[in-house]
Amino acid sequence: MHFMLLGWALTASIARPAAAAQMAPLPPAATTPKTLTWQDCVALAALKNPTLISADYSLQSARATYLGSFNGFMPNLTLSNGYASSGVPNYTSQYTASINLFNMSQVASIKAAASNYTQAHASLRLASANLRFNLRQAFATAFFADQNVEVSRKILDIQRRNASEVLLRYKGGKEYEGNMMSARSQAIQAEASLNQALRGARTARVSLDQQLGLDEFSVVAVTGTLAAEFPPDLPSRMQDFLSNRPDVAVQEAVIRQQKAAVDSAESSLWPSLGASYSGFRAGPSELPGPNRGWDAAATLSYPLFGGGPTATYYGVKSSKRALDKAEQDLRTVKDAALADLENNWAAYGNAIDQEVAAEDNLNSARQRNKEAVIRYASGLLSFDNWAVIVAAWVAAEQQAISAHLTAVVAQAAWEQSLGKALGE
Repeated sequence: MHFMLLGWALTASIARPAAAAQMAPLPPAATTPKTLTWQDCVALAALKNPTLISADYSLQSARATYLGSFNGFMPNLTLSNGYASSGVPNYTSQYTASINLFNMSQVASIKAAASNYTQAHASLRLASANLRFNLRQAFATAFFADQNVEVSRKILDIQRRNASEVLLRYKGGKEYEGNMMSARSQAIQAEASLNQALRGARTARVSLDQQLGLDEFSVVAVTGTLAAEFPPDLPSRMQDFLSNRPDVAVQEAVIRQQKAAVDSAESSLWPSLGASYSGFRAGPSELPGPNRGWDAAATLSYPLFGGGPTATYYGVKSSKRALDKAEQDLRTVKDAALADLENNWAAYGNAIDQEVAAEDNLNSARQRNKEAVIRYASGLLSFDNWAVIVAAWVAAEQQAISAHLTAVVAQAAWEQSLGKALGE
């Protein structure tokens, strides 16, 4: 009982240091957080994330434009009714139906709208893949930030007990004052680390809120199990993954857009053919008038000068050079995608190796710390050696959390490079 009283007295002195060493203020106390699993976060982000919603609106807009591009080949019907008078009233009613039978410019417009629609699809998947990675990273950061808080509490509790033990030995004349002060300093450092962990947990929740698409800060907590899987063996052909990469699909859609631009530029080399039919009735009274007639026509047109071959030559040349550029850009995107796949696969494997090593080192450090406590209390271990073992244990606890987080994020980065979208 005497030992515990001394321990609590030392704890109070550590928690209330001198004014010059006061800790920075902690965030305000939070209300009871709303607990979310990974699947909860996925469902919420799919509904509220503004980047994903924006990409979906772009897709809907591109789809409407694509469907509307076919109107150029739809029949056109016009109805008119007029009145004129030069002493004698004259009413005229007319209808006209027309249709494009052959128009390469309209065909090119349809191709351009189709490529825009394809690009919007790829852009939506790219936004979804990026969101999946960002959300996974934010979720993992919040998850391990909470774990870091718990570990920091445990470290502070043990450092306070260690400081109490050294204080007792100092008062009994069995320990140096400098060692007693060092043990107290380590406890104060542990308290600072806990405060830092609490602030980090709050920041991580804000980042998660951002990825979820919550406009106002909401107190959330994450739950569940979060562990990285072992990476697959090195794929024999990284090129096989390129077809699922949304960034590659976006650039391929750009090439289709440029091909449509070439077709549009070359369309003036082709004649356009249209047909029309009209009928009318006229007379001194409203329908039906006594005079009637009809007219049918087929129109074949071909521009020669201002919009003809001269302008077409330079327009086609410009469009083809833009197409050449888009094809080289695709090469760049594919090369970057292959490098991204290789780097993320290697980083994934390295992170798993470090996670395994950190976990094994943590188990060793925990055991050594337990033994060191007994040996120091028995006088079989000096304070300096004990302090080294304790410091190694504290570092191992923190390194293990960091290694777990790095491994989970590395797996998410590898899956992003494979083109996995939100929910996959």
